[in-house]
Amino acid sequence: MSFPQDEVDELKRSFTGLSTASEGGTEFILIPALDLPVGCEPAIVDALLCPSERDGYSSRLFLSHRVVHRGPGQNWNPKNAAMILGRHWWAVSWNAKNSNKRLLAILAGHLEAFKCTTE
Repeated sequence: MSFPQDEVDELKRSFTGLSTASEGGTEFILIPALDLPVGCEPAIVDALLCPSERDGYSSRLFLSHRVVHRGPGQNWNPKNAAMILGRHWWAVSWNAKNSNKRLLAILAGHLEAFKCTTE
């Protein structure tokens, strides 16, 4: 599966250094220096978007660090981070509502997990 070029181009306009990669037949989108919603620590991480089904989810967003935040996505993957493309990645247990959505909308759905729900 390759991604629609217009959708990759749309992401590239928003994220400098974005690239695609494949491992084990799964396609990923690497987003270096992704700004997370306000209140996240760290505030900037590398991200790896898997917009296809993986691990029982319709899509996954992996982060280079386990992020401290007050959003609804508080359940992180187990003790060990996932090893993908030669790096360790963390992910929250979050089902982004993303069927038939563009890549940018899938990413936005995952970022909802980190948005602070209380002030």
